[in-house]
Amino acid sequence: MEENTENASQNYKRIAKNTLLLYTRFTLTLFISLYTSRIILQALGFNDFGLYNVVGGFISLLAFLNSYITQGTTRFLTFALGQEDIDRLKTVFSAAFAIHLALALLILLAGETIGIWYVENKLNIQSGRENAAMFVYQLSLITAVLSILQTPFRASITSHEDMGIYAYISIFDVVMKLVIVYLLMVIYTDKLKMFALFTFIVSLMTSCFYVLYCLRKYSECQFRLKPDLKLYYEMFNYIGWNAIGTIAFTLNGQGITVLLNMFFGTVVNAARGVAGSLSNIVSQFVFNFQTAMRPQIVKQYAQGNIKEMEKLIVYGAKYSSYMCMLFGIPIFIESDTILRIWLGNIPPYASTFVKLSIIQIMIQAIDFPVGYGINAVGKMKLPNITSSLIYLLILPISYIAMKLGANPTVAYLISIICYPGAFLFDIWILHKYIGFNIAHYITHVPLKTTLFVVTASIIPMMIHNYMTAGFWRLSTVTMISLLISCPLIFYKGLDSTTRTLVLNKIKSKIPGLH
Repeated sequence: MEENTENASQNYKRIAKNTLLLYTRFTLTLFISLYTSRIILQALGFNDFGLYNVVGGFISLLAFLNSYITQGTTRFLTFALGQEDIDRLKTVFSAAFAIHLALALLILLAGETIGIWYVENKLNIQSGRENAAMFVYQLSLITAVLSILQTPFRASITSHEDMGIYAYISIFDVVMKLVIVYLLMVIYTDKLKMFALFTFIVSLMTSCFYVLYCLRKYSECQFRLKPDLKLYYEMFNYIGWNAIGTIAFTLNGQGITVLLNMFFGTVVNAARGVAGSLSNIVSQFVFNFQTAMRPQIVKQYAQGNIKEMEKLIVYGAKYSSYMCMLFGIPIFIESDTILRIWLGNIPPYASTFVKLSIIQIMIQAIDFPVGYGINAVGKMKLPNITSSLIYLLILPISYIAMKLGANPTVAYLISIICYPGAFLFDIWILHKYIGFNIAHYITHVPLKTTLFVVTASIIPMMIHNYMTAGFWRLSTVTMISLLISCPLIFYKGLDSTTRTLVLNKIKSKIPGLH
C-alpha cells in the first residue's frame, strides 16, 4: 500500500514537473508569437493572410489521417512503456514508422492530384494571386508530409514524458519567428511566398532535430524489417475505428475554414486565423497540462490501476477547466480591446470568433481527459460511432445555414451546440468500459466549473459595461477577474489535501511564513 502511494506521489510530481516545463515553453513563446502575428498580418494584409490560412487549412484536411494514427502511436508506445516491455516497444515503433511512411506517400499522392484540382477550381482566391496560392500549397503539402514522418519520433518523446526537449524547440521557434518577421520587413518580393518558404525551412529544421534527438536518446527508435502481423492488426483495428470520429472532428475544424472561404472569401478566413491565434493562447495553456498528464493515464491503465486512472482523469479535467477559466474570462469579455491593441485594424467577425472559440475550448477541456481514458482502454468502435454521428452533422448544417444567408458565426454556434452531446456520450462509454463514476464527474467538473465561471464573470462584466473601452478597462477587468477566480478556485475548487500541499509549498519558498 505504501509503495502504491509512493508511486502515485512520484507520478503526480512528474506531471507537475512536465507541466512546469511545458508552461516555461508556453510563456517563452507567448509574447513573441503575439508580436510576430501582428507584424505578419500587417505585412501580408487581410487577403494574403486569409489565403495562407485557407490553403494551410486545406492541407490539414488532406492530412487528417495523421492525427488519429498519431494517437494510436502514442497510445501503443506508452502502453508498452507502462508494461516495461522493451522488445514490444521496439516492435511498436517500427510498425508505427512503417504506417506513417505509407500514410505520407498516400497524402503526397492525394495532394498532388485531388488537392491541386481543388485549389485551382474550387477555392475562392483573389484575382491575380493564383500563382502565390499554388506556391503556398506545394510548400504546405511538403510540410504536412514532414509532419507525418516525424510523428513516431514525437510520440516517443511524449510517451517517455521527456517534455523538457520542447523548451529547446520553443527557443529555436521564437528566434526563427523573429528572423522571419525581420525578413518580411526588409524584402520587396512577394511577401506571401517568402513567408511560406521561411515557414517551410523552419519546419524542416525542426523535423530533423526531433528525428536526430530520438535516434540518439531512445533505443527503440530504430526501424526493423520484422513485421509483427498481430501488432499490425491491433494498430489498424484501433486506427480504423478511431478514424471515423477523427475524420468528423477534422471536417468540423478544417472543413469550416473551407466553407467560410466558399461563402465569405479570404477576409473572413483572416478573421478566423486571427481568432485562432488569440484563442490558441488559452488552448495551449490548458492542453499543455493535459499533454503532461495523458501518458500517466495510459500507464496506469496498462498496470491495472483503474482507481488511480480515474483520479487522473478527474484531476486533469478539473484543473484544465480552472486554467481555461483564468485566461478565458478576461479574453472573452475584452476580446475587442485585446484585438485592437494587438492588431490595430481588426478583420470583421474576429472578436466574435474569439468569444465562441473560448466556449469551445472550455467544453473540450472537460471532455478530452475522458477521451484519453477511452483511448487508454483501446476499444474505439463505440466511442467513434457515437461521436462521429454528432460531429458529422456540424458541417452539412453549417453549409445549409450559410446557403440560407446565415453569417459566419453560425458554424461556431452549431459546434457549441453539438460538443456537449459528444461529451455526454464519452462519459457514458467510459463508465461502460471501466465503471467510471458519471455523477461524481459531472458534479465536480462541468457543473462546478460553470458555477465558478458565472460567479467570476459578473463583476468584470459590470466593469466592462460601465468603463470606457481601452487599456485601463482591460487591465481592471483582468485584475478583478483574477482576484475573484483565484480564491474561488483555491477555497472551493481544490480539495483539502491539495490546498494543504499548495500552502506548504508556498511556505517553504517564502521565509517567515513557517
